[in-house]
Amino acid sequence: MNNSLNTTVTALSALLLCTLTASAQTNTNPIIGDLDKNGRISRSEAENMMNTPSLKSELFNASAEEQGRYYNALENSIRVRLLKLSRAYDTPRWPYAVEMCRRNGLSEIDAAKIALAVRANIGPKRGGPKAKPINDGKPVIADQNGNGRISRIEGENLMRSPELKSKLFNASAEDQNRFYNALEGSIRVRFLRLSRAYETVRWDRTVGFFQRYGLSAQDAEKIATTMQNN
Repeated sequence: MNNSLNTTVTALSALLLCTLTASAQTNTNPIIGDLDKNGRISRSEAENMMNTPSLKSELFNASAEEQGRYYNALENSIRVRLLKLSRAYDTPRWPYAVEMCRRNGLSEIDAAKIALAVRANIGPKRGGPKAKPINDGKPVIADQNGNGRISRIEGENLMRSPELKSKLFNASAEDQNRFYNALEGSIRVRFLRLSRAYETVRWDRTVGFFQRYGLSAQDAEKIATTMQNN
């Protein structure tokens, strides 16, 4: 009885130690502007940073490592916005992009700093029509036959399956990238059309089309913003 109790206490102590160690490690590398401490920067947190002089100063004066941690933690909706800003830098679109930034509390100098930092840390990745098979032995979400690719049928099955959609949307960035990079031609083209319609006059009509396959407007937005970054 005593041996069993001692074993239980020892196991609980070890578990508590592991938990505290993990927590300490998580808190060792905080992310600037991460208000809820979840390791990601949401759109509202990024907009809060843009409108807070002290946070902007902290970010712009941070080390390269700390800035990299911030930009790599951006969630898709704000990541796509900042990628568009970085692509506009040094082009005829720059004055228009700066004007949009001013509405969110950024000066032209702020916008230039962010554009250059985004280029350095999360350079754009353009999606192509051809799938990129994954052969590293790691499973791909919704890959039913285990061939490392997502066919049209498997893509449509995911759209209709709440369980698979939840698994994809809550997966790590690495697992999500593995899924989107594994898309085969026809389903990849379909998702690319969805991503190109995002934030355009075609969006409502495109969402209506995808609702036939089981995607809500929110689902469609998640896929569109992720496709723009893959």
